[in-house]
Amino acid sequence: MKRLLACLVILTALSAATALAQPAAPREIAGIALGADVKDIAQRLDLSKAVPLWDKPYLTRANIQPTKGFRTGYVLFGNCANPGKIVRIKLKYQDKDPAFFRTTGRTLTTRYGDPKPLMSDQGALYLGMAWKFGNIKTGVTALLLEHAAGDDPEDTEGTSIRLTDNAMLDLEQQCYEKSRQKEPQVQPSFPLFEINADWLLPK
Repeated sequence: MKRLLACLVILTALSAATALAQPAAPREIAGIALGADVKDIAQRLDLSKAVPLWDKPYLTRANIQPTKGFRTGYVLFGNCANPGKIVRIKLKYQDKDPAFFRTTGRTLTTRYGDPKPLMSDQGALYLGMAWKFGNIKTGVTALLLEHAAGDDPEDTEGTSIRLTDNAMLDLEQQCYEKSRQKEPQVQPSFPLFEINADWLLPK
């Protein structure tokens, strides 16, 4: 019995040590933090052109003003549960070299542990690394590092990094869906005739 209790104490200590060894979830990059109010960093954003996402109207996108080390970037902030609070930050690095992606990936791996490698149907034209922090109870923060190569104008080459507070994002979606339940569903008014399969395809 004493031996069993001793084993339980050791396992508990090891579990606690493992928990303490878990790296803290990243929450900020380039001076912009998840959960921050866009009003507090208005000088960093182009809020005059901020628009809700067409497929996720509970989120608004605002481009980040020119920032050293990065070519472009944007934030997404909430419109419902926590209006103005940043739920996602995405930045594209100035350095387009694939070597920069590999170096940055190694640095993040040292800091946060082994990532989940990502691939796409673009094959070698796309590389990605993903980290997740937290759990369902504490909320999940996701970190994504990507590199794209090629001449597709919709997917410009280079390395980008993205931070998302999935818990805050989910709250925005839930808030929006709850508010929509109180509204009558709007039916499309165009076209006036019944559509067929040909209407849904390019020609």
